[in-house]
Amino acid sequence: MAGTILENLSGRKLSVLVTLLLLSQVACFLLGGLLAPLPAGHQVILAMVCKDTPGRQNDTTFGFIYVGMENIVYIFQMPLPRGEELDYSRWQQNLIGVLQVDIAYNSDVSLIDPPKDLQLTVDTRLAYRNKGDRQNDWKLYAHALEKRYLDCSLKTASQEESLFSCDMVPLFELGDLHHDFYLLNLRFPIDTDMKMNLNLGHMHDLTLTVIHQNGGFTKVWLSLKTVLFPFVVAIMIWFWRRVHILQRSPALLEYMLIYLGAALTFLNFPLEFLSLFIEMPYMLLLSDIRQGVFYAMLLSFWLVFAGEHMLIQESPYKSTIRSRYWKHLSAVVVGCLSLFMFDICERGVQMRNPFYSIWTTPLAHEWQ
Repeated sequence: MAGTILENLSGRKLSVLVTLLLLSQVACFLLGGLLAPLPAGHQVILAMVCKDTPGRQNDTTFGFIYVGMENIVYIFQMPLPRGEELDYSRWQQNLIGVLQVDIAYNSDVSLIDPPKDLQLTVDTRLAYRNKGDRQNDWKLYAHALEKRYLDCSLKTASQEESLFSCDMVPLFELGDLHHDFYLLNLRFPIDTDMKMNLNLGHMHDLTLTVIHQNGGFTKVWLSLKTVLFPFVVAIMIWFWRRVHILQRSPALLEYMLIYLGAALTFLNFPLEFLSLFIEMPYMLLLSDIRQGVFYAMLLSFWLVFAGEHMLIQESPYKSTIRSRYWKHLSAVVVGCLSLFMFDICERGVQMRNPFYSIWTTPLAHEWQ
């Protein structure tokens, strides 16, 4: 196989190139470890219990679902005020909500232990408002009737009641944190015909843990991407010009290198800056696609690299993807497309319904 660009470089130039790459990597590690804050933060919020006003939910005029005689609604305000009114920043990028439920059963109830994979039906409503809006001017963001399966264990027992603590379950995921304040309302409708929440007991405590990306980390992360992006593009241009200077057609490995550089450029493009100005609920799906393209290209590159440098070339003809690597790369394509279909089944629906999760069935709950 004809020599590639790196093989044609002199030892001195190659040493300088490797040294610069190592120094850049060390600088990025130091910047991320010493200056950047933790990548994510969280806040634990205890539900406020309120009596619902008939005909009004989430301070909107949308339809009302009968939830029992008491009409109880559990309210979470995000972020939780701590001595002052806090608000979310668009630099925080995304928001994940995880719910923990404590259920109490009266001692005179025949059902002492909750059944395995206890099904919880939740009427969820998420609203938002921004700075400058009136205090009660909440706008409906999403509404869904969702099911979650609880795995509970006995926490305390007394003569009056038995308290069970359940494992955390995913509740919602926002791909873009575009608004300043959020309000979450949860109701647990009881319906005999539809067998909704019949063996639920009563809610003792509801705790919501919200996880968000830290704004300071996002600023450092996007700054690095902005600085490194033009350097990667410049290296690609330099590499391809060097290839065309040689008195031969580009080798297969050189094609794979430029494809890998293009995938890395697509991954490092600071597209997240757009989320500071426009609402992009599809950002998580887009990020997964960008990472998937890069990892698929990286795996393909290593397959070709191993074949070109470690296997004995039995054919005197020039290697091509069609003649030598189509079986291996076809397996990569099929695997990546399968993962993409799996991912889009959840991320695609979450753009419209942030409460949707593929981990809501009993079988999926066991694999979580």
